[in-house]
Amino acid sequence: MPAPSADRIAQRILIAAADLFADDGFEVPLAQVALRARVTPAILRRHFRTTKALVDAVIASLFADRWKPEWDALIADRSMPLEQRLARFYTEYRGHTDRRSSRLWTRAGLLGVHASTGFGSRLAERVLAPVVRELRHTAGLPAPDARQVSPPEIELAQMLHGCIGFPNTRSHIFGATVSADLSGVIAMMVRVYMPGALAEIRSLNRRCGSSD
Repeated sequence: MPAPSADRIAQRILIAAADLFADDGFEVPLAQVALRARVTPAILRRHFRTTKALVDAVIASLFADRWKPEWDALIADRSMPLEQRLARFYTEYRGHTDRRSSRLWTRAGLLGVHASTGFGSRLAERVLAPVVRELRHTAGLPAPDARQVSPPEIELAQMLHGCIGFPNTRSHIFGATVSADLSGVIAMMVRVYMPGALAEIRSLNRRCGSSD
């Protein structure tokens, strides 16, 4: 039987490290990771010389490939109502988040990784600003190229984004029970959000327009 390739060994180490880091934090000794990955400490250090190198690789894999290109088109697809688009997008966006990734995501945030990697600006560009754009369109307001998106509008979009992430936090971080399926919870959140968001974005733009 051929020996596993270097890439396969590295992947095995990353999976073992991610499992342990999710449960016990990033301070887990490399020897413990090697034991979980079924490799010797020497082989592990051949791939990841330090704990920091291993932590960086786990976090990089966590941030990689989170975005599907088709979501850009989905958010902008005005052939369907915005409420339907947002419910579908967030069901897909949140649906592939499991216990391990949720816990790693939270630990990475506590380390300041979200800020240092520019995640916030990417989130605003990919999700929050497009949501504002579509809220404006639905509310009959000027597009962002006619009136720049304001910080309060970004916060308005962030309200929905954070709210929809909370069921995963409750389930995977707090160990609490979420009493309905994810798609149903997300549809309900979007349904409740939309009337208030449309009223608020009209109000924000009235105030902005009066100060132009």
